[in-house]
Amino acid sequence: MIVIGSEFVPFRNAKITEFSLQALQNQSEFVLVNSKKEAVLANANEIKFIVCNNLNLARQLQSLANDYIFDSKIALIIANDDELEDAIEARIDAVIYQKAVIGA
Repeated sequence: MIVIGSEFVPFRNAKITEFSLQALQNQSEFVLVNSKKEAVLANANEIKFIVCNNLNLARQLQSLANDYIFDSKIALIIANDDELEDAIEARIDAVIYQKAVIGA
């Protein structure tokens, strides 16, 4: 698992961009999606991290990513270490602590 924003792991802030044609064209590193369709399109545009902000959607996206062998990583925005534990249990590729988020 990739961990961004933990006090225990050196990190840089994550500039997250809302899903849009411009974000895809600019190949933003972190793109916030709200659906499976947006995630598939982000992966097709070689976005490095497909970001969501709820565990239920993250589980669905991780399943898609595993089935279709996405090159993109699925990332979940979390607020605390309890949510990190939940993401670990769900086998999500990456977490981003809220304090490391810039943008969306």
